[in-house]
Amino acid sequence: MKKEDNEAITYEASFRYLIEKSNRRAWLVAFISVIITFMSILAVTLLTPLKEAVPYVIRVDNQTGMVDIITSLKEEEVSQNEAIDKYFVSNYIKIREGYYFDLLQHDYELTQIYSSPEVAKDYTAIYNGKFARHEQLKDSYKVEIQILSVVLSESAGTKMATIRFNENLKRIVKDEASMQSEVKTKVATLSYAYDTKMQMSEEERIENPLGFKVLTYRIDDEIRR
Repeated sequence: MKKEDNEAITYEASFRYLIEKSNRRAWLVAFISVIITFMSILAVTLLTPLKEAVPYVIRVDNQTGMVDIITSLKEEEVSQNEAIDKYFVSNYIKIREGYYFDLLQHDYELTQIYSSPEVAKDYTAIYNGKFARHEQLKDSYKVEIQILSVVLSESAGTKMATIRFNENLKRIVKDEASMQSEVKTKVATLSYAYDTKMQMSEEERIENPLGFKVLTYRIDDEIRR
């Protein structure tokens, strides 16, 4: 075989080797690219729920312009302590401001259990004297309370709450279709605390296991625009 033929074969073999090497490198790069793309898609899929926008409903009072955000416990992701605070605060408003003749004694006593001595003194005054609440309403009326919103805050280390609610005064009649009703929107502002070491009777402890106490209390009619 001539020298020129050998050189030609050697050149061709080298050329084929380079092509095969280049092809293997291209397939390797392509394979790695596919893996990276797959991992990227997987990461985006897993992270998408973390950035999911949660819709909520805003309610605006047409008369006062007050804004409430309507949520559920799951949507709001409220903490356990906050949920407990809202429960006790709302329950206090219902039993203090509500009026049901058959439950009056129970609500009267429970409101005092939930109140500090100063707040309890102001509350009991409502049922004393010539114009005592129960003497005015008797068993002819009932007052239903609808909680509209509860906003919790803190001032100088003291827990505060602002509660908007509807007070629905209804005259009790045999024919419910002709029942008279008067609704007022009010705003209560109160401060509160918990004292689990407070001395209470067994009955009081059952009614108030966490020692919830309202320290200050104020109620106003909501200002209409």
